[in-house]
Amino acid sequence: MSTDQWNHVVESRDELRRKKRQALVEASASLFNKNGYEKTSLDDVAKSLGITKRTIYYYIQSKDQILMEILGHSVVILDRIAHSVERERCSAGKKVELIIDEYSRWMATDFGACLVLTRENLLTDEVRLELRSKKNRLDWLIRNAITEGIKTGEFRDSCDPRLTSAALFGALNWLPFWNYGSSATSADEISEHFKKVFIHGMMAETKAATASTQPMPGS
Repeated sequence: MSTDQWNHVVESRDELRRKKRQALVEASASLFNKNGYEKTSLDDVAKSLGITKRTIYYYIQSKDQILMEILGHSVVILDRIAHSVERERCSAGKKVELIIDEYSRWMATDFGACLVLTRENLLTDEVRLELRSKKNRLDWLIRNAITEGIKTGEFRDSCDPRLTSAALFGALNWLPFWNYGSSATSADEISEHFKKVFIHGMMAETKAATASTQPMPGS
């Protein structure tokens, strides 16, 4: 896809430059995930696009800058997910489902995978702190939703908000480590399965019994 973008865009000079720069960043993200950031050189990126390393410097200054731009996309997406959950006036379970849907879809992209495959010591202080802030925001949205669900009787009293949130994000953040290649499961399928496991597991017994007799969305 990135190679096609590089070779077949024919628009204004500014738009051409923007799209080729985007192709460069996308190709880099794919290689970082496949080979590791430290083992990927700008020569590797250039080779994947069929260009020279010198050409890369016309669009971007360094490999570090590419990585920061990739992770900058995650900052925007995580913020967007949080905003969408906060705007929704829905049940606690629906809030958790929304986060699972959106987060799993982001993890299925090369940019999203970089979020968890990149070691924090490679990040600038600014990016590291911003990412932690966005992740913490989602963590607390899950915890608050579970607390809310317990109060309304939607979830079991035995649900521990902190541990449940940790388990959920642990599962979601592990996706790029095993779900790749030709046998990768689609983000939608993963999301539906995770929702069945986590939401059903948290439901109060009466609601769980009712839910077990009804198909979940997507099943």
